[in-house]
Amino acid sequence: MSILKSLKLAEQEKGKADPFRSAKTRLIQNLETQLKCAEAMIKGETYMQARMETVEENGTKVRKTVNRPIRHWYWRDGEGRVLFSIRVLNKRIEIDQGKTDIIVGRDANLPKTVKSLLDALNAGEFDEHVKFAVADREKRKAG
Repeated sequence: MSILKSLKLAEQEKGKADPFRSAKTRLIQNLETQLKCAEAMIKGETYMQARMETVEENGTKVRKTVNRPIRHWYWRDGEGRVLFSIRVLNKRIEIDQGKTDIIVGRDANLPKTVKSLLDALNAGEFDEHVKFAVADREKRKAG
């Protein structure tokens, strides 16, 4: 008992997650997923993400791994070019004033573009964009 009394004790502290850090981490994960989708598209395949879901089989609920398609952040315009947009908290962000889309061009350029976006994100070039998106979401939630 004397050992416990010699320790410094504190009340349980509830930590609050940093919304900026959470949004940035999620953006990194999403860009990595988009990179896998782009690489699969070039190979002529479809990238499916494995997820655990509860499904009902013969009247009982069972946890199973289910493959789900991913919503792509890239598409083709009327001229056949590939365009890409970045989404933070499920909203497209403006990279420059009034410009949300990146013109990638050919399919083969898409993985390289996503990798360069990941590098820019890791270098902190998107921090202001992510902070703005988090602040905007907080405003929408509050009012």
